[in-house]
Amino acid sequence: MAFKFRLINIAFVSHVLLIALISPFLLLTAVPVYWFGGKKRSDHYIHILGAFLSRNLLFTFGIRVDVQGIENLPKSNNLCFISNHQGLADIPIIVGYIPKTVGFIAKKELGRIPFLNIWMGVLGCVLIDRKNLRNSLHTIEKGIHQIEKGHPMVIFPEGTRSRNANMGNFRPGSFKLVTGANALAVPVSISGSYKVVEERGILTGSKIKLTIHPAIDVSTLSEIEKANLHQKVKEIILSGL
Repeated sequence: MAFKFRLINIAFVSHVLLIALISPFLLLTAVPVYWFGGKKRSDHYIHILGAFLSRNLLFTFGIRVDVQGIENLPKSNNLCFISNHQGLADIPIIVGYIPKTVGFIAKKELGRIPFLNIWMGVLGCVLIDRKNLRNSLHTIEKGIHQIEKGHPMVIFPEGTRSRNANMGNFRPGSFKLVTGANALAVPVSISGSYKVVEERGILTGSKIKLTIHPAIDVSTLSEIEKANLHQKVKEIILSGL
C-alpha cells in the first residue's frame, strides 16, 4: 500500500512539473492575443488556459468539483472573492471553476518558486510579507488598485489552511481590500478540499463542493456594517460547508 501511495505522489509531482515546464511556452501565445485583442481578451485567454490546466490536473487524479451558485456571479469585475481555505487544492479549484481571471493575495515565499511565480505574475497576484506591517499595508493598496482596474482578487481571511473541515477565525484586516475598493464581496465556500492532501498526507481522489454565494455590495454598507463585514461573510461561508 505504501508503494502504491508513493507511485501516486510521484505521478502527481511529475504531472505538476510537466505543466510547470510547458506553461511559459503556452503563456507566450497570450502575447499576440494582447497585441491584437487588448488586455481584456488576453485576460480571457489566460483564464481559459489556467482553467484548462487546473481542471486537467484535478481530473487526472480523481478530484471532482461540484459547482453551485454560478448564477450568483456578478457580471462586473469590481470583485473580491472571499473564501475559506481548507487545503492546497483550493487555488486550482478557484482558477479552474470560477469563470473569471482572478489574482490572489499570496505570501511572498510563493514568489520564489520557479514557474509558479510566472503564473502568479500573469494572474495579477499580489505578494504579502506577513511579518512586515508596512509591506502588508502596501500590499492591500496594490490589491485595491487591481480591483479598481477591473481585475478581481481572492483573499483567504483565515490567513492559512485549516487542513480540516473546520474554519478558523477571519482576520478583519484582510477586509480592508474589499472596503478600500468599495468592491462587490463574493463569499465562496470550499468544502472537502482538505481530503485531497492534508487529511492523509498523500494525494487522494475526492469530491469537493464549491459554492458561490450572492455578492454583497460594500458601497451600500454603513461604517458599522463594514466593520462587522468579516463576521457576516464568515457566517455565509460557513452555511455552505
